[in-house]
Amino acid sequence: MNKILSVILTVSLFAVMAVMPVAHAENGLYSETFDMTKVTADKTDGIIKEVEVPDGDYNVTVTTGGKTETKANIYINGGERVRAYTLEAGKIQDNAQPVVPLDGKIKVQVFGENPNVTEIKIQQIPNREKADKPTIYIAGDSTAQTYDYKKVYPQTGWGQVFADYFTEDIIIENRSMGGRSSKSYNNDGRLDRILTEMHPDDYVFIQFGINDGAEDKPERYISIEDYKKLITEKYIGEVKKRGGIPVLMTASAASWWDEETNSFMESRQDYADSTREIAEETGVAFIDANRIMTDKWNTMDKEDVFAGYFICEPLESKAYPTGTDDHTHLKAKGAKMVASLIADDIKTSVPSLAKYLKGETVFNDIDGHWAEDYIKTLAYSNMIDGIGSGMFAPDTPVTRAEFLKMAMDAAGVDGHAYREGECLDASNDDWFCYYLQGAMDKGLIPAEMLNVGIKKITKIIAEATEDKEAVTADITVWDYDPNATYVTPPGFKGRNLITREEMAALLANITLSPVGGITMAPDFTDYSDISAYYQTSVNACVKAGLLCGMDNGTFAPKATLTRAQAAIVVSKIAEFTK
Repeated sequence: MNKILSVILTVSLFAVMAVMPVAHAENGLYSETFDMTKVTADKTDGIIKEVEVPDGDYNVTVTTGGKTETKANIYINGGERVRAYTLEAGKIQDNAQPVVPLDGKIKVQVFGENPNVTEIKIQQIPNREKADKPTIYIAGDSTAQTYDYKKVYPQTGWGQVFADYFTEDIIIENRSMGGRSSKSYNNDGRLDRILTEMHPDDYVFIQFGINDGAEDKPERYISIEDYKKLITEKYIGEVKKRGGIPVLMTASAASWWDEETNSFMESRQDYADSTREIAEETGVAFIDANRIMTDKWNTMDKEDVFAGYFICEPLESKAYPTGTDDHTHLKAKGAKMVASLIADDIKTSVPSLAKYLKGETVFNDIDGHWAEDYIKTLAYSNMIDGIGSGMFAPDTPVTRAEFLKMAMDAAGVDGHAYREGECLDASNDDWFCYYLQGAMDKGLIPAEMLNVGIKKITKIIAEATEDKEAVTADITVWDYDPNATYVTPPGFKGRNLITREEMAALLANITLSPVGGITMAPDFTDYSDISAYYQTSVNACVKAGLLCGMDNGTFAPKATLTRAQAAIVVSKIAEFTK
């Protein structure tokens, strides 16, 4: 019997040794490749490989595939890194993941009906030197995430526009992801990716707390006690360990209106209070975004605050065409406001970053320009943008699309998600397609600018069901015959430069619609040069105080509008629509 046990132990030891390579290092860095072809998966635990490694950062590559179909799901250090996938027989897949050791170990676990693991390679990453430019990494959730407008217009995260408030001497890397808590963000390997990329003197902004308390979602839920431990030990501790600067933040505030106190109230206080405690206990840089936002909202009109949140009318949202009432997520207007509030707070909360803020030097080409004050005021209010590289180009002509955006933003008129085939000469790749779609739906573009007729229709967005009425919207569409021959092809032609009379027509429709009944002509010496179909718009805008003529007493209807002139108009729109 002893001989039989001895043979069994010898065979078992040989099987283990077969998958344990001799440790070695390349350039002083740990590197091991484990042959897993002879390892059989356990029905419960799958295939496990746990290795003690030197302190440092690592790349782990799990190779799967073989003669039979592969079905695998990969976990590293307890977190799901590669969700369940299937490979055809004969196919090979390398699954590479950045990894920070947990308690000095890297544990790889592969589940699946047939994981087909052939190799696991663990390679240490060299330490990074200080970079030429520092980077701000943003680790957060959907309120900070960068969104693809083609899929989810108009949802926007504050991290998406954060770079607008900094000079080009610093890099902004927004790594926020929707639906993540501090726990799931870490388990996904997203924090490990930042830690294995960052350089000394880089910054990591840490903002969670919205999804962390979701008890009905165990992949997200983390208790207050575990939240504090995870944030303190890994998010803060590992960033510091690599010479980085952690910046802790409370979660973004929702637009929660309290009817009893007639004010906005703080949200997610359980995790916000815990975050404040972590900041006090660790002494790290801290931005109390929840409180900063709530305090700001309580200085504003309630409807202006709501206008910045993801509260959408029918057809406005790509993902929710019937409309939304979302008081957590943001549109571009709200995202810019939140980003500016965070940037302003940096001056005191993270003073080492202050030198990278644009501050009051918004544009470097407007000093002494006659419209300088208007341009600065509008830029501070996030109502106009530059053309890049710190330039505003005040005397550059404005396109139709550029003015449409400026005017709609200033008047608080929302764009709509682009719908294929309805704008004729614009596609979803055109940055202005959302403004054009919204303006078309609302009948804001005169037919004369489109070279085609327009008509009103009722669009069915969602059919009626037993429980709900149909969702419809009254919109304006192009009265276009695809079989007809047009002397001038119909379309908005958004890249064309806009004339002053065309500007007046759009301005009137956006701010004064409906226009009509005004016959008194302004005292312009060239009034007769204004196209007959634009005269009513010019009359109405001048009477409303939205437009004035040139210094020489003319209106110059056929002249192109400059960016400086557009800034003046935008300023008047904002004042008029308050």
